[in-house]
Amino acid sequence: MLRATVLGSGSAGNALAISSGEETVLLDCGFSARETDRRLGCAGIDPSTVRAVLVSHEHSDHLRGVRVFASCHRIPVYASRGTRVASDLDGRVPEVRVLVPGETVSIGSIAVATFRTSHDAAEPLGFRFTGRCGRSLGVLTDSGLVTDEMLEALAGCAALAIESNHDEEMLERGPYPWFLKRRIRSAEGHLSNAAAAGLVTTLATDRLASVVGLHLSSTNNTAHLATTALVGALARLGHPARVEAARQESPCVLQL
Repeated sequence: MLRATVLGSGSAGNALAISSGEETVLLDCGFSARETDRRLGCAGIDPSTVRAVLVSHEHSDHLRGVRVFASCHRIPVYASRGTRVASDLDGRVPEVRVLVPGETVSIGSIAVATFRTSHDAAEPLGFRFTGRCGRSLGVLTDSGLVTDEMLEALAGCAALAIESNHDEEMLERGPYPWFLKRRIRSAEGHLSNAAAAGLVTTLATDRLASVVGLHLSSTNNTAHLATTALVGALARLGHPARVEAARQESPCVLQL
């Protein structure tokens, strides 16, 4: 059985643990290494079972604890070539392995497929994790738009962790300066609740069992608004998938 645990998600830090049996891979480590260990323990995951850290992109809320965590646990870091350079990982972690968009690598019993996302970073990636059971988790975070490549990569997933960063009206009326609002709304920014709902509508096959909204803005969104958008999109299809919004402070589990 493949299990995914969002250890925390938001502008203050992001990390997601994907486990299969006694093996775990960590997607992003935006908390300190000590805090990541604590959150893993609270989720019932022994940090010593983590076999690798994958990095979606080099922004600090996804990278903050990567170097120390990987070094302490003596595990490799996987990243795109662009992220590898932008993060200055060489010589700072035990080993760096390059991820090529469109290719699949195996880490223990977990198959990891990657695809390109659209964000203001060097070479950001989205991920699809598949266990021996054949079920998959799709993860798309920090992207300003949805492409055909993303849709193809995420098709048929049993669970989706999708960015639901902001409510468009809250962002428009909120306190952010105009240039930051423009960045968030841009093609290299972040998906809104409405965009996430539209994506889930497209990907809602019979296999889909659960959806979690990621990277909610503490200023321009609420868990209620994010989940309402996702639940509404699925309800219009008569789809029974479970919906949840990931929190910054506490973990949530997706059982596939």
